[in-house]
Amino acid sequence: MQQFSCETVADLAVPGLATGRLTVLALHGVADATTSAGLAAALATPGPAQLVVDLTGLYRLEPAGAEVLCRFAEESADLGRPLRLTGCTAQAAAVLARTGAALERAGRAGPELYASVSEALAGVIAAAAAAPEPSPAPPFARTDAVELRHRLLTHALVARAQGVLVERYGLPGPDTAGTLLRTVARRHGMRAVRLAGALVQAEPPRSGEPWFPGRAHPAEPAVGFLPLPVGQALPLHVFLDALRDTACAITHTDMANVQLLDPCDNTLRLESHCGFSADFVHFFAVVDGATTPCGQAARKSERVVVDDVASAPEFDEPSRAAALAAHSRSVQCTPIPGPAGRAQGMFSTHHAQPGHDFTGAELDALDLVAREAGAWLDWYRTSTALDALEDLHRSAQAP
Repeated sequence: MQQFSCETVADLAVPGLATGRLTVLALHGVADATTSAGLAAALATPGPAQLVVDLTGLYRLEPAGAEVLCRFAEESADLGRPLRLTGCTAQAAAVLARTGAALERAGRAGPELYASVSEALAGVIAAAAAAPEPSPAPPFARTDAVELRHRLLTHALVARAQGVLVERYGLPGPDTAGTLLRTVARRHGMRAVRLAGALVQAEPPRSGEPWFPGRAHPAEPAVGFLPLPVGQALPLHVFLDALRDTACAITHTDMANVQLLDPCDNTLRLESHCGFSADFVHFFAVVDGATTPCGQAARKSERVVVDDVASAPEFDEPSRAAALAAHSRSVQCTPIPGPAGRAQGMFSTHHAQPGHDFTGAELDALDLVAREAGAWLDWYRTSTALDALEDLHRSAQAP
């Protein structure tokens, strides 16, 4: 029997949608006559929620699987819940077009196809916004939407990596590939998605050879603020906490945070923080766009200083409210330089009084810390990623 599995990526309340819930499913393997019953059961499991179904991890869609999707789409459309599909390959889209032709001739609704997970999410949000008399949005609606988009893109990247492993090493299926990916990432202190990104971007190894034969192992750069001497293994979270505490000491505050830029979707992810409420951490867990000082600093790759949060144009109103609620009245955001001069992250300090006066010596010290942090992160990312890829290559070939 062909391999098939379905994973629930997200299950969220979305005011304005019919039934008020959105469930995101991700399919893996093959959808054909032998797995169509499992596909139908997977689509029915979330109940009355609206569905976005990510097909990125589906290797092949046969007419029997397409018929299940089209039939479900027709039934859901009658209830005001369109079925949205994303990540269709050219093969899957062609099969769906042939299967859904009869529905179109009868004037019946088939599944909606989106080029990317971002576009599918945008369709959901647009439908919710256009609904008559929408329910009041929860306080973190925008944050949750950005987080959902990030999770969908992350899932699509991991699914691609699983497909590469199955095809390259003949692994039994995506579940085995996913377990291997997570195990190797854990051994190297990485998130699985970061290892997945490195895998799909790297040139494949030559048959029977090490992946990166003869590669250099550059020395760890010296960093003045680290709690341990160079040469001792240092987890990433310990480094980021040390960077945060150093920024606090330089600027005489107890409120600071460190964000890293996620290359998956260019969002800033909150990785280390101190002095903030749970609501602040939730709101700024994922920052997208230029509606905050840190987002603007990342885009410009230069420091942004806000004298008064209450009136600064760098904030949109929801972000301003979240910052003021945390007793932040002035802020500085310093980019961590990365390859080609682009920011690879950000550290920010917050101050309880407006117009906090930064001395020239403090700003120079922040710049030095940023350069040292950038050099260390470049070394850490490159060394750790290549070590993990070589480990993945060996482990995938192991009997």
